[in-house]
Amino acid sequence: MSIQNKQLKVLVIVPSWHYYADPVKHQPFWELYYATHLREAGYEVEVVDLRIAESDSFEDMTKSIVEADFYFYWIFKTGDALEIYSIVKILKKRFPKSIHAAGGTHVDKTPEDAKKHLDAIVIGPGEKSFLNIIEDTLKNNLSEVYASNYSEIPFSETLIPQRDFLPKELVVNNKLFTGYADVPGTLTYFSRGCIYRCSYCTYNVPNALQVRTPRQIKDEISYLKDRYAIKGILVKDEVAINPNKKICTETLNALQESDIIWRGQTTTLATLDQLKHAADSGCLELAIGVETADENVMKIIDKTWQDQKQILDFAENARKVGIKIKVCLILGLPGEPRDIVKKTINLLEELNPNFASVSGFLPVPGSPIANNPKKFGIKKIDNNWHKYSHLLFRFADNEEVGLPFEYDTSENSINVFSRQEIIENIIEVQKWLKDREMVY
Repeated sequence: MSIQNKQLKVLVIVPSWHYYADPVKHQPFWELYYATHLREAGYEVEVVDLRIAESDSFEDMTKSIVEADFYFYWIFKTGDALEIYSIVKILKKRFPKSIHAAGGTHVDKTPEDAKKHLDAIVIGPGEKSFLNIIEDTLKNNLSEVYASNYSEIPFSETLIPQRDFLPKELVVNNKLFTGYADVPGTLTYFSRGCIYRCSYCTYNVPNALQVRTPRQIKDEISYLKDRYAIKGILVKDEVAINPNKKICTETLNALQESDIIWRGQTTTLATLDQLKHAADSGCLELAIGVETADENVMKIIDKTWQDQKQILDFAENARKVGIKIKVCLILGLPGEPRDIVKKTINLLEELNPNFASVSGFLPVPGSPIANNPKKFGIKKIDNNWHKYSHLLFRFADNEEVGLPFEYDTSENSINVFSRQEIIENIIEVQKWLKDREMVY
């Protein structure tokens, strides 16, 4: 490729994350990750961060976006899809020769819809695909679909995402550890994917845990400490305590040697020994996906490997080693009994976690429930992706942008709650948590 071609301009767009009360509390990762790969290949790359857009109008938020040859997107959450597709339409009209491509979990699960809006889509990881899109465009040979297999691109052999694409205040803040101290922190991933197949979820892309090496973990933490003076990390892995004992030990050793505090999420399968090692490595808090207080609902969502005894044992073991617990719950799941609020509060009282979060159920595209809604008693799903947020009433009383579906509540249905009743259940539990200062 000639030097002239290397001077092509590439913009990677971070959406506004409109569903968050505070969009800049967390940081983008995958956009910075793929931007790093593009820059490493020699291209001029910028990251445009729409989290700081002052308007929720798509026209207004795109006014400052300059002309580029390529615009790339990573649609990790379905809630971002409508915004990104709208931005593509606006920019294509403004810059007709530009090429727009996107990957991410939502694209993986809805490829036919995604192809309607984009010049090319990325299925699977994007490390090679985004580069191939540029190269094929230069050859006048752009394809509609670029597919890679996660098994062919191990996470352990990829680059550490560079954060200098964004101003420091959009990379580091003191909000991620507000329950503990005034700690400058940021987030990262030390693995991608998930080994489970919960029927409500699509975050098992890939359906495996691809992990970074201990050397990479230490190098990234060293980079973040030296460049940004961070003291805490939010580990965004789906399963931070790896079920593989060898990998778990290596990861926690790397964290311990890096002298950093951290919090993350894991499963209730983590053992007492693993939790003790996590505490020694600087872990202050672990979130666990309890999801529901009802055993029958647990079966419906295909999480039968977890029961209340296991959840209670995990909580007791975490307390023994000094790790605080955050319980994650979903209300509105299929099959909830009429007394789900009472059951949920009873479980919370028995568990006595330090923190808790309640989300509204989402039939995200590609999940088993969304693929077969009638089996789960759903009579209607709204495909307006802008409504696909699960953070209902957690931080504000007007935060209702989710629950884009309706159950069949007839006599023979497994479901008993209307959409409005689910909203009322969520509000009731959220108030209970707020009154006890268990939300942050």
